[in-house]
Amino acid sequence: MRFNKLDLNQLVVLDALLSTRSVGKAAERLFLSQPATSCSLSRLREYFEDELLVPVGKTQVLTPLAEELAKPVRDVLLQIQTITRARPTFDPATSTRRFTIEASDYVISVFLSEVVKRATTLAPLMQFDLRAISPQTPEHLENGEAELLIAPEFAKVAGHPAEPLFDDTFSCLVCAEYRMAGDRLTEDEYFDAAHVGVEWGGGRRITFDARLLSTSKRTRRQTVIAPTFTLVPALLVGTSRIATLPSRLAHQMAQRFPLRVLECPVGIPAFVENLQWHKYQERDPAIAWLRSLFRETAEHLPPISTPGEEVVRKSGAGRGTHRRAEPKIKRSKTEN
Repeated sequence: MRFNKLDLNQLVVLDALLSTRSVGKAAERLFLSQPATSCSLSRLREYFEDELLVPVGKTQVLTPLAEELAKPVRDVLLQIQTITRARPTFDPATSTRRFTIEASDYVISVFLSEVVKRATTLAPLMQFDLRAISPQTPEHLENGEAELLIAPEFAKVAGHPAEPLFDDTFSCLVCAEYRMAGDRLTEDEYFDAAHVGVEWGGGRRITFDARLLSTSKRTRRQTVIAPTFTLVPALLVGTSRIATLPSRLAHQMAQRFPLRVLECPVGIPAFVENLQWHKYQERDPAIAWLRSLFRETAEHLPPISTPGEEVVRKSGAGRGTHRRAEPKIKRSKTEN
């Protein structure tokens, strides 16, 4: 079918060429032969009267016109995709839809694991492709490669709808044998200690707490930087290091490893994880159903443990025990 003399089938080829910047990679994505893809590129060059892709050394780069075409071509295809997926009803029980969701390994551990568990019963044929957030995440949401994104405020992608999912606070995670001078970790002990930090997302994004503390007068001495949250326990066990983690994750880890959770002596505000989806998928019934499942799961997350509560899992223990640290009692000058 042609529109303004352009074979609309060529839009799919054009999108693949502009996103991969390679005839070979575009051919693989489209399951076409390389000669057939090269032939399509020749027809597109003739139609637009532009080279679109030009060799620079061993790579191909987009011409200025191709740069301008990339986003509108992708937007058109996403809108067509929404139309082709439209159905009068959506039945999760029989749906074989595959969803690509990007989030940090922290979110996957404390939240998406519960979503997938619920979906096992409600949508047994549905597939979930869970991917770690990366520097390419904004591009993945823009071009539809990722249908959903869960991220804190600073990592949201502009121009697409979002809604808050769940909040969390920060706690300190230490080895079960960690010793303090008193009943609670003090600010001096916190800053004097060695720390395990996390820089996640492939592009070494720093965490929310690290962003805040980077502007404070006192700095943490981070002797180990982990690429993911889930590697932190292995870097704490048997050491005197401290890790500052989202409280939900810290308590989850303390149930699985010989670690304990302490109240953070530094005032770090709570934060919110947000759910995002592409603006053209606003009316996709499958996305709408999944969003409702996310909201329901978030509503049933256990409450964040109260400050001062410790979770200890000794070697060989089961799920762990909870113990509340006794607060220090401040006596007035008139008290005997």
